[in-house]
Amino acid sequence: MQNSFIEALGTIDYRNGDDIILRLAPEEKGKCILQIGTNSGEKAAKIAEIVGDDVAGIDVNMGCPKPFSIHCGMGAALLTQTEKIVEILTALKAAAKVPVTCKIRVLDNPEDTLKLVREIEKCGVVALGVHGRRRDERQPDRCRFEEIREVVKTIQSIPIIANGFSGEIERYEDIEKWRDTAGTSSIMIARKALSTPSIFRSEGVLDKYKDIENFLEFACQYDECYTMTKYVVQRILGGDQEHDPRGKALVAAGSVLQICKAFGMEDCYNKWRDDRKRKQSKKRARVDDDGVYNIEVSFPLKRLKNSVGFSPTPKMVLHDYLVETKTPKATYETVKREDKRFVSTAIIGDKKFRSGIGQPNLRMAEQVAALAALHGMNIRSRLEGNWEED
Repeated sequence: MQNSFIEALGTIDYRNGDDIILRLAPEEKGKCILQIGTNSGEKAAKIAEIVGDDVAGIDVNMGCPKPFSIHCGMGAALLTQTEKIVEILTALKAAAKVPVTCKIRVLDNPEDTLKLVREIEKCGVVALGVHGRRRDERQPDRCRFEEIREVVKTIQSIPIIANGFSGEIERYEDIEKWRDTAGTSSIMIARKALSTPSIFRSEGVLDKYKDIENFLEFACQYDECYTMTKYVVQRILGGDQEHDPRGKALVAAGSVLQICKAFGMEDCYNKWRDDRKRKQSKKRARVDDDGVYNIEVSFPLKRLKNSVGFSPTPKMVLHDYLVETKTPKATYETVKREDKRFVSTAIIGDKKFRSGIGQPNLRMAEQVAALAALHGMNIRSRLEGNWEED
């Protein structure tokens, strides 16, 4: 994983290959806690060394009960492995430049929960989050706030953060109500914060469509990817996806631009897109040592799927232009990288074009190479439709 400063956005990006794992905005400095899942003290320490003080703290999730987490010994799988927990927290504490916390679930036996939190306290964490359900419990199972209160009585040296009340929180005042009920220093909110971002407004929650508008403003400003943008908007919209015209348009959307159009925010999208373009130099284009014109362009996979029968693809536009100008047709050379992503080069006579952004399959790689060629030949404007680029 590598990090870099993105000048056009003012963000710090952490990437695994071409995938952005974490993007930190300037406003988040000193506020963002990085939560990690791990089964190894060595791996946790390595993450701490990579992020340094870009984040305000590092939290270890030892409560996630999802199969993707527990099948490899992370999350709630750690709850019965006290020695492993101590190893992870000790190693992380030694390597981290920022405070370390962790989050657990209550165990089947309340006494075992108290034994565990005493060992965690010895590791030097600065706070402890406790989810009030057991490993095999989910919503709508009751949150065992009385067991969280016992943790508060047992651990006096650090703040205890209660979690598991999202289903009970409908307005700002409920946050304080459940904090008092659990007897903790604070409340950790996840699902409710996602479905109702304005839950933290003391003046009252906003209409869901206003929450969506506010989120899309940030998504456009910081160039959030299509999949994450759609996921968040769908969580906020909830059941309205089925009967509201905007919801139906959201479901069908294949790009951030189309999502913005569904909610009347196309101007917002265009404003921030144009702002980025002004800050970027020639769309990050360069000529590589092997003479290939390389430009970092791509587009969402769903955009290609939705184009069938509706609008010409980059390859089609490029082909038609080459026929029109009696230029030799394009051929494509594709390689599969070590990260299993595909990169294709479009070859047109003695000129070569590619995008360095890896793609999930050969078909997408060739389309993105054709898109790079359209940029390199200054005919990008021939591509019709909403071929929004990442």
